[in-house]
Amino acid sequence: MMEMPDGITTSNGSWYHITSEKIDTYVPGLLQKITLEKIVKQADAWVVSADALSLLLYFLLVYLSVAPLYAFGIAILCYLILYFNTSTFVGVSLSKLMLMFANDGFLYGLSAVLLIGISLSSNVLSMINLNVEMSAIWYGIALVFMFKVGLLRLLLRFLRSRFSKEGIDRQDRILNMLLIRYGMHFGILTKDVNEMQDELIRISNYHKTRKK
Repeated sequence: MMEMPDGITTSNGSWYHITSEKIDTYVPGLLQKITLEKIVKQADAWVVSADALSLLLYFLLVYLSVAPLYAFGIAILCYLILYFNTSTFVGVSLSKLMLMFANDGFLYGLSAVLLIGISLSSNVLSMINLNVEMSAIWYGIALVFMFKVGLLRLLLRFLRSRFSKEGIDRQDRILNMLLIRYGMHFGILTKDVNEMQDELIRISNYHKTRKK
C-alpha cells in the first residue's frame, strides 16, 4: 500500500481516491482505532471477493454433481451479481472471512486440490457416492485463469469506462461502505449515511480531477 497526494494505491492494482487526511475528516477518530493499512487491506479483499466466492461456488456445484456447463454459467452469474453489489455485503465481521478467501495461497491452493480431486473422480469420489464429470476440470481451469488474471474485472471496468462516466468507482464504493461500517462499529459515526456518500463522491471527483 502506498499513500500519495491524490489517493491510495495497492499491490492489488486498486486505486482509492481518498487519503488518510480525508478519511480522518470523513470518519473522525477512526484511524486512531484501526490502522489505514488494515482498512485498505480489507477493502482490497472485498474488491476481489466476487472472484473468490464465484470460484468456490463452482467447485461446490460440480462436487454436488451439477453439470459443469451449468455450474460454470451459475458461477459467472453469481460473479456479476456480487461484482455489482459488493458494497451491499461489506461488513466488519465478514471482512476477516473475505481476507481468507481472497488470499491467493488459500484460494488457488484449494482450487488445485479440488481439481486434482475431480481428476480422481472415477476411482475415489465414486466410493463416497460423488459423480463429477471430467469436463469440470477444463471449466474449472478456465475460471481459475479468468479470476486469477482478473479478466472479467478488466472487461467490466473497460465497459464501464466506455459507457458510464457517472458515479464513483467500485473500489471507492467498497472502501466507503467499509469506513461507514467501522464508524458504526466503533460508535463514532456522526454524519448521515447519505451525507457521507455525497462527501465521498465530492472527494473522489476532486482527486480524479487533480490526477488528470
